[in-house]
Amino acid sequence: NVDKNSFISEYNMEAWGRSKDNASFIEHGIDLDFWCDGENPERKNVCLSVVNEWPSRDWCCGWELWQETVGFKKQNQLPINVLGNSPGLSEAADSLEELRSEYKSSLIFLNTSIHSPVPTVLMEAMACGCAIVSTNNCMIPEIIEHGENGLLANTAQELRSCCELLLNDPER
Repeated sequence: NVDKNSFISEYNMEAWGRSKDNASFIEHGIDLDFWCDGENPERKNVCLSVVNEWPSRDWCCGWELWQETVGFKKQNQLPINVLGNSPGLSEAADSLEELRSEYKSSLIFLNTSIHSPVPTVLMEAMACGCAIVSTNNCMIPEIIEHGENGLLANTAQELRSCCELLLNDPER
């Protein structure tokens, strides 16, 4: 018999039809002291994405959406950098310090998640000063205001247009 359920966000708690009367949630968070370490290397004009087991997690991480957005393996492919344990595609960073360095040296963080309240990697990238291009779903619009602290879209063409806008105007 369960007395109380715990969820990874208020968004998920409500999606499951629960209320604060019979459930609780844990706010997302990251260690800002670590991610905002004051180092600011020169940024490469690339779109960074960080996802483990991406091809097999298309349903939640938007593998097909990402491929279409960046023009993966096509003549018009955007400049990309991918980290994460995805055999045949990418390897995970060797350490959190390496991951932080990749965020801090990338102009754009591209998030194509389809079903995740707030991906932790999105918060890490924001803390490291990446320009954010993300899908506009789940809790993401609660932390990213389109045009203010990131660019939000849902179709591959819209996401690509956002990336191209920033790649063509890095000062933006």
